[in-house]
Amino acid sequence: MRAVATDIDGTFLTNRRDYDRQLFDKVYAAMVEKDIRFIVASGDQYYFLRSLFPQVADQLAFVAENGVLTIDRGTEVHCGRLTMTDAQAVIEYLEKLPEVNFIVCGRRSAYVLKSAPAEFRTGARRFYTRIKEVADFSVIQDDVIFKFALNVPPAQQEEISREIDTRFAGIIRATSSGNGSIDLIIPGMDKSHGLKLLLTRWGISPRDLVVFGDGENDLEMFELAGTSYAMGNAPQNVQQAATHIIGTNDEQAVLHTLEKLGE
Repeated sequence: MRAVATDIDGTFLTNRRDYDRQLFDKVYAAMVEKDIRFIVASGDQYYFLRSLFPQVADQLAFVAENGVLTIDRGTEVHCGRLTMTDAQAVIEYLEKLPEVNFIVCGRRSAYVLKSAPAEFRTGARRFYTRIKEVADFSVIQDDVIFKFALNVPPAQQEEISREIDTRFAGIIRATSSGNGSIDLIIPGMDKSHGLKLLLTRWGISPRDLVVFGDGENDLEMFELAGTSYAMGNAPQNVQQAATHIIGTNDEQAVLHTLEKLGE
């Protein structure tokens, strides 16, 4: 084991969106001593992910926004981008979908409509440290747009994903994290894309990578890594894709597993 990558929501964080900080400090110190790299690989915003690790954020690597943005110890390794024409076409399409709310994700910030339901806007702030409410998405002034985060009726999740994949083939693709949540990402820029960039940068083989996840957007990580752990709270298909199944996120199974691996 020379590198560890973990998903965040439903994997590393408890359902209260926190973690055992004292245990992490112990585990991380042991990893540093053995020169094992720690990678945060999540669909969440980079600025939010940094905020989870205030003491060591500049020492970590981040594969954020489901693989579109990769940061190694404060240095941007890669940032994907949509053309503004494509971004606008996606926005115009999404605005026509009934009962669908979404966030436009850019390098500088995330953006949500002021007219979106209050519950959706409040919920968005749990996942985005930098987010702006705008009257209209056309007023966004961001040099890079690279992802859309959708909340859709769960019963329509698969249908909406298929329609988007067909309509915008080659531009964006839908990846689901369940419960009506869909991320629209740039094709080829999933979590494994960012991990490959980091491993190449460090001269580490994927065989020496250990990953943890709980969602379908972690499957590419599982396929890449030599060892993969699915959470006990993960869906059956995700568990079947992993080399090991461990406890739940509420049991802090990631940290306890890393503690055992470090012994």
